[in-house]
Amino acid sequence: MGLKEMTSAGTDILILIISSIALVVFGLIFFLIILWIVKFAAIDILELTTSGDMVVLSAAVLTAAAMIGSISKKS
Repeated sequence: MGLKEMTSAGTDILILIISSIALVVFGLIFFLIILWIVKFAAIDILELTTSGDMVVLSAAVLTAAAMIGSISKKS
């Protein structure tokens, strides 16, 4: 294994780490935005009496569905 292949592998690993961190950060931001929307709609607009755990669960399900749905490739 030459120096060129090792440098290429190191670059690939570095890009993988950076993209993984970016994906986690964007996922958290997206989750917080969805959480705010669900809370605003349920409590402020519809005036429902919901517990915090149900609001978080709803936001988590919506976030997961949106992220999984965005993976599908369109032909």
